[in-house]
Amino acid sequence: MSRRPVTLPFPLAALAVLAAALPAQSPFANRHELPEDRAEGGHSVTAEQCKQWLYTLASPEFEGRQTGHPGFRKAAEFVAAHFEKLGLEARGEDGGYYQTVPWSATEIDGEHTFVKFEKAGHEPLQIPAERLSGYVAAAESAAGPVALLVITPAEPPEPPEPASDGRRRGFRMPEIAGLDALDLANKVVVAYLKPSDDNRTNAMVRFSLRRSLAGKNAAAVLFVQQDEPEGNLRGASGSRRAANPAAAGRRRQPGDTTFGGSDLDSFLALAGLDKKVLEGAELAPAIDLQATVEIATEDKQAPAMNVFAVLPGSDPNLRDEFVVIGSHLDHVGMRGGLHPGADDDGSGTTGVMAISQMFASNPVKPKRSVLFVCFAGEEDGLIGSGYFARNPPIPLESIVAELQMDMIGRDEEANAESRTTAERNEKAEDNRDTLHLVGTRKLAPALHELCLAKNEQAGFVIEYDQEGMFGRSDHANFARMGVPVAFFFTGLHRDYHQTTDTPDKIHYEKLLRVASYVYDIAFDLAQADDRPLIDPELWAGMRGKGSEEPAAPRMDK
Repeated sequence: MSRRPVTLPFPLAALAVLAAALPAQSPFANRHELPEDRAEGGHSVTAEQCKQWLYTLASPEFEGRQTGHPGFRKAAEFVAAHFEKLGLEARGEDGGYYQTVPWSATEIDGEHTFVKFEKAGHEPLQIPAERLSGYVAAAESAAGPVALLVITPAEPPEPPEPASDGRRRGFRMPEIAGLDALDLANKVVVAYLKPSDDNRTNAMVRFSLRRSLAGKNAAAVLFVQQDEPEGNLRGASGSRRAANPAAAGRRRQPGDTTFGGSDLDSFLALAGLDKKVLEGAELAPAIDLQATVEIATEDKQAPAMNVFAVLPGSDPNLRDEFVVIGSHLDHVGMRGGLHPGADDDGSGTTGVMAISQMFASNPVKPKRSVLFVCFAGEEDGLIGSGYFARNPPIPLESIVAELQMDMIGRDEEANAESRTTAERNEKAEDNRDTLHLVGTRKLAPALHELCLAKNEQAGFVIEYDQEGMFGRSDHANFARMGVPVAFFFTGLHRDYHQTTDTPDKIHYEKLLRVASYVYDIAFDLAQADDRPLIDPELWAGMRGKGSEEPAAPRMDK
């Protein structure tokens, strides 16, 4: 699920204690009874299968599934192979299961990328690309005298006092004493941040430093650390849509190139400095070195694709209408460590895989076609679903409904976004039966009523208190075009967007129960003679956000 827009996402507190074993986690010993025409397919998927799929999606091999990166491609291939194994139709590009989403990646040209330090009368130190780490947004060529900064992390100021509604607004960046007085114009800044146990403080100080240096016209900014840097130097990756401020802004950020370990020792030795200089209180120790920074890059199409497949309908008159079942395949990757994204949204993607198997293995095929899709770029601003909705591989007006699953594998609990007293006191064990139903009351009353009718057997405690989440997942792009939507969501938790969102904490029986519920709803939508109609009064609140007229038929026409 996409985050709310914030100035800077900081790590939240990690959940220290692992969840209990699977049987104890699950409130569901058995799934609800399904109608006879769909029961065989519905019972073809087990919780153990879901567990295997999700452990694969959240594995280190997939590197957090960040759109535009190799791990995302691996995840897309994994889902596509699943669709192919089920015998679902491939209606994507070149007869495959992909819809390419325009997404550029800045690749590093390692042969022509290096950092070099020089001092008259001494052998220069040249650090090649393979010993550099971090992130660059564009090619860079700079040279100048070195300015060494030794930064002592300071605790950030306390956030502002809560407003009357209980919310704290805005972050206060820590200030770096003495930095404003330094003349760093045309210098290559080498910044050393003294180690701190507080990752949040480190991130804030690093960000504050980069923001402060942005106005000082430094020739280049490098970071240096005691340890050998992990990972390679990476280029920016993002949507080519300039209209997306989040993605475009990320591509405009200054680089974050880091060296360290033995190269730090060589750097200090070349400068004639003792390592103790890094322990002192002086912000800018004197240093006599020249530096050259060369970052060579090439822009290419990055791995970014919506993965989709079709189960054809059985009725010649209705098979050109579609029920769409979706999730987002991506997560946030390796930002500050591996983010497995087990619940967000490995759980929803597992749900799509489960439901596709239910439909494919069921002897009775519904009248309408069913399209299964896992979107790219949700975490970057709902990019993949937006591209799908604007460039639909099927006519948009043929979509009867879009059913979206995003974070369906956990129990809601107090988290970093909790605002009210009730939210801050929320406990996971009190939400074992809870499911949030979002967006069904915004367009098509018949879809909302169907979801409630099907829940009489599913037995969830349905809550409607998360409508604020409406714009944060992919269904929103369909709703703006006038397609009836339903968003299924089991709630936020402490591991949301953290490295601790791991597959051992998923309640697999609950995940499968949600998938079975969505399957039951989708089957009815695909079998019914009539489709959900758009209420014109409700559409008035959505008109103009994506379309002047809804894609689905209106009740008054």
